[in-house]
Amino acid sequence: MKKTCIKIIIWNCLLLGSFINLFSAESFQLQGTISDSISGKPLIGALIIVAGTNNGAVTNINGQFIIKNLAPREYKFIASYIGYNNFAFTKSITKDETFDFKMIELNYNDQLIKSITTRDVVVSANKRVQAVQDVPISMSVMDSKILTQRGTTRLDNALEYMPGIEVNTDNVSIRGSSGFSFGIGSRVALLIDGFPILSGDNGDIKFDAVPIFNINRIEVVKGAGSALYGTGALGGVINVITTAPTETPVFNYRAYTGIFTQPRYEQWKYTDNARLNSGMNLGFMQKIDDLSVNLSAGYYNNQSYRYYDDSYSWNLFGKFAYKLSDFTELTLMANSAAEDRADWVYWRNLDSATLPPISSDISIRINSFKHSVYSSLRHIFDDNNFLNAKAGLFITEFSNNYTTDNPEYRQSLATQFNTEIQGNSKVANNLQLTYGVNYMHINVDSKTYGIQNQQIYSFYTQAEYDGIQSMILTAGGRFDLESADGIDNNLQFSPKIGMSYNLLEDFNLRASIGNGFRVPTVAERYASVSFQGFKVIPNMALLPEKSWSFEAGFNYEFKLLNMPFFVDAALFNNELVDLIEPSFATSGNAEIQFKNITSARINGIELSLRTFLFNMIGLESSITYMNPKDLTKNEDLKYRPNYLFYNKMILPLCFVEFQADYRFKNRFENVDKELGLIVRDIDARVDIHILDVRAVFDIQRFCRSIPLSVTLSANNLLDYYYAEMVGNLGSTRYISLRIDGKF
Repeated sequence: MKKTCIKIIIWNCLLLGSFINLFSAESFQLQGTISDSISGKPLIGALIIVAGTNNGAVTNINGQFIIKNLAPREYKFIASYIGYNNFAFTKSITKDETFDFKMIELNYNDQLIKSITTRDVVVSANKRVQAVQDVPISMSVMDSKILTQRGTTRLDNALEYMPGIEVNTDNVSIRGSSGFSFGIGSRVALLIDGFPILSGDNGDIKFDAVPIFNINRIEVVKGAGSALYGTGALGGVINVITTAPTETPVFNYRAYTGIFTQPRYEQWKYTDNARLNSGMNLGFMQKIDDLSVNLSAGYYNNQSYRYYDDSYSWNLFGKFAYKLSDFTELTLMANSAAEDRADWVYWRNLDSATLPPISSDISIRINSFKHSVYSSLRHIFDDNNFLNAKAGLFITEFSNNYTTDNPEYRQSLATQFNTEIQGNSKVANNLQLTYGVNYMHINVDSKTYGIQNQQIYSFYTQAEYDGIQSMILTAGGRFDLESADGIDNNLQFSPKIGMSYNLLEDFNLRASIGNGFRVPTVAERYASVSFQGFKVIPNMALLPEKSWSFEAGFNYEFKLLNMPFFVDAALFNNELVDLIEPSFATSGNAEIQFKNITSARINGIELSLRTFLFNMIGLESSITYMNPKDLTKNEDLKYRPNYLFYNKMILPLCFVEFQADYRFKNRFENVDKELGLIVRDIDARVDIHILDVRAVFDIQRFCRSIPLSVTLSANNLLDYYYAEMVGNLGSTRYISLRIDGKF
């Protein structure tokens, strides 16, 4: 069966490659300059894209651009530049053309208004560039400016402030897709520039492996994404997109330090010394002729608000892109991260919530390393056809410093090789195809999981049709064949259909139905380990998880009393079969085994609002209601809340911007009661209310020659005490000072 699937994939590749060549045709180019409307100075690094295609260009140091490979027809071009109003124009291309234009700079308040009303251009929903209003599923986007203002040092800190997303320790959950599983078996696929980086053994997200200092934006696709992304995208997709350099060299730096304030309860105080959380980053970016370079390094030292909970980490990142020709670009990315941290999860008890269990050996540390190397070769045949070939390795390794004969010794080395060939073709005026083949091989050499191998062979295709006025129809599917040691082969088919409809000029409807799946990870199938009083045992009978995701929603942009408003709403329903959850093997003991829950359902509604009141105060608000049910047991799914509520306020005053974030998550009711055998006070759970405030001093706003900002922040300002997960005290008040600059 495996050989047959491989033959099918190869033949499809050959046929698709031949098909692409049929559509190569005579092409022309558009060149010109982009400059400031008042001063006339060239705008360096302005982006100009060809709407509905994957073609575009970035202006050089003289403000010049060249867009090549344009077939003879009419196009819409859109130019954007930070701090300026977008510029759009339509032009018929029948020969080589020249077009120079000027862009209007916005004042600061106008920039804030634009951030409320501007529609994002995204690449993650359908693996190609398109406007977010044309996407048939819900998406959230966070850009680098917001990350910088919040002082985000890890990806999980950023995700907590995106609608419908929660982070339970190491688990990312989109609309209730995940509960708590010690980070193992993520139901959300994580990508960096489209390259998957879930670990090969645990299938989890390594947050410190994400180059946070180099992020341009984060795109989150909500709902089953397996039709394009395969296993792991059962609950959604997170794509971290890194920054593209300009021809002007840029040296970036960031330094921050802060303290966790002393707890109010005397029994929680374990030291009189201030507990620090500090770090620094350095980076360099430049486009030199045909070579683009993006480099960074970071070091972080977190002494934590709890005893024996400290960590030290570093990361290195490098990305190089080289234009081999006008049609072909080669990209190479390398990323490394390491962490040394303490090794405990659950508190001693509620009275000693900042202390580990008495039995903890505070000399034990966890050391981990993550290395990824990724390359891509992108070739443009013309503005209607391009091909992207990608290959890479993601290597993760962890171990503690127990002796190898100790029952609590844990160690694993996992190597994941991933390669993909993706094509995009506009085969007719109204029909766009996305297609590709994908192969993933995982090898695990582990004391904890044994020596294991897992392979997944995949083929996918998706069509988008916009021949009906104001409507875009999407349909596609993906075949995945899993082969692993000791199990029968699993063949999965993940179909998807969707629709987006522009009912009015600024009112868009969307609807989608998609299938998701996730194969069990090596850890879930083969784990045999003891940890903090628990013992995890293998389960070779685990089946892949499956889901059907349904959504209907709309977004609407309008003005009321001359104030801009943007509203997005969605109804969703997720039907899950064979859901994998950690469960106690038998009642009354501390043996944990990953098992399939027969059937579950999560439905709800999500509503988001953005506005700029009286041209003075920016507001963002979102609420997500979920009803997560275990249909087999007729009870709530474990570790899922019903409400997620998030608000942000921005008040700009002169060169200071005051910001406040409020996050609410209600107390989840259902947990593993057997945890009480080992963990004390597991019912010490409350609704979560977190208020973060900050003042951002933008020095460049009154002195353009000094690109520097200083941020004073107070996270959890009210020092509210809560358990993000049972037996695990959430972060207490943290006050910090941060400097961001470039030269």
